[in-house]
Amino acid sequence: MTAARTIAAVAVLAACGGGDDDGGGDGIDVSGLTYQACPLDRHVGGFDVILGDGYTGVQGQVFDAITPSRVTETLATSGPCAWVRSPMRVCDPACPTGQTCGLDGTCVAQPVAQDVGTVRVEGLKVAVEMPPRPPAYFYSVTGTLPHPGVAPGAGVRLRADGIELLGQGIDPLVVPVSTLQVEPGAAVPLTWTPPSQPGPTRVELSLNVNGHGLVGSHIECVVDDTGAFTIPEPLVTSLLADGLSGFPTLTIRRTTTDSTDTAHGCVELDVEAAVTLDVTIPGLISCDGDEDCTPPATCGPDLTCG
Repeated sequence: MTAARTIAAVAVLAACGGGDDDGGGDGIDVSGLTYQACPLDRHVGGFDVILGDGYTGVQGQVFDAITPSRVTETLATSGPCAWVRSPMRVCDPACPTGQTCGLDGTCVAQPVAQDVGTVRVEGLKVAVEMPPRPPAYFYSVTGTLPHPGVAPGAGVRLRADGIELLGQGIDPLVVPVSTLQVEPGAAVPLTWTPPSQPGPTRVELSLNVNGHGLVGSHIECVVDDTGAFTIPEPLVTSLLADGLSGFPTLTIRRTTTDSTDTAHGCVELDVEAAVTLDVTIPGLISCDGDEDCTPPATCGPDLTCG
């Protein structure tokens, strides 16, 4: 999981060059494509073809090492779901500039973005070519793609120095609700429109009820793209007991995910569409300021009224 994906997608519009014979996915064999995400302790970056709300974007970045703060620990599992936490890693003495606290509690070098040459993406309705741009080496282009920029089922191929990854065009992600109630002692049923035909897509779910608190735990699930799934009650109850803060969310992401190992670590290509739902929890009132609370309650630093 890309984290998440967290890792958050930037709405960078993308396109460049190429004629009709460069797009559409003709001749790109994705018959063997399966969902293959990078393990978090090997994940050093990747690229996204994003089918957003009214736009299609292409972007990515590759680093020379993992980011330790993105490696979670698993607290409990149930089927395809896990309750995970981002542990607070503290090095003593504190790490100097240019270093960060590593997985083993010692200081390591901050990950550095890498030049992977010109990145080419074939199979979109317009072929994309992204040159390296130092010093950040964040790959994107500044034009606009037709939207959606890739047809459902079309083969997608990304090539860069030492990297070749596959993807496939996906159906739009349609979720019938925008708000979801979550409460202790209850499972969380979800529905979405299934794809027009079976394929390599999976749906990633991320339930986060404490994004503004000190405890960074959340539930992650990777499930078949059938149009329905229920997050198990025991994980939900445990998550809610671990702490709450304002504006909880549940993100549903349809994606094809391919990965490959490089000299630095594992790199992904995701062809994705995501919908984020607002979550309501009995007794929780989210706030941006005191005016959102009923006196004498005030808005706390965790963005809840209390």
